[in-house]
Amino acid sequence: MTFQERVKALFAKETYLKSDGALDTRKLLKRTLVLMLFIFLLYYIGFQFYQRLGWDKNAVVQRFITDFGVPGVALYVYIVDLFVLPLSVDLMWPFVMDWHPLLAIVVMGTASVAGAFSAYLFGRLVGLIPLFRRWVLRQSGTHTEQLITKYGLWAIVISGLTPLPFSTICTVAGIVELKVHLVLLSITIRYARMALYYLIFAGMIVIG
Repeated sequence: MTFQERVKALFAKETYLKSDGALDTRKLLKRTLVLMLFIFLLYYIGFQFYQRLGWDKNAVVQRFITDFGVPGVALYVYIVDLFVLPLSVDLMWPFVMDWHPLLAIVVMGTASVAGAFSAYLFGRLVGLIPLFRRWVLRQSGTHTEQLITKYGLWAIVISGLTPLPFSTICTVAGIVELKVHLVLLSITIRYARMALYYLIFAGMIVIG
């Protein structure tokens, strides 16, 4: 397998389950590391570009971030974790690194939790309509339902930290009627994820 084929395989949309239904942790960890490195590389390049343009000293840009940053970032994260979109909450890190660490973690974490729980509630609603239920489960892939059925709240916890489709899994958790208190407990893992990523990005700024 060539290098290009290996890279393509890492980003291919396929199941993380083995043939026996168990989670393929090796593949999941490999893709998690690759995607994290990819995101960090993009951030580092973007941050260098940001500094070279002098935007970090631009009063207009800084005022925009200060005045509209919190609701803007929160809305973006909420939408990304509510709907199944080809976007990542990590695109917001360049806009929050100048904030107080606690503010950045709380805003992004709370918006993510709210989006995930809304996705769960949407799933509960969809689950009441057989036609929509079958369609959503078919679109999400059989492996998603298998993950929820086999691992329960741990499927949400794992997806909250890895490239597994977080919003999709939360929606399916609603469809299969995973208990509310388990969902609320598991989606709080997003606070830990945001804290971890903030520390990593902050370290990159210091190094850069």
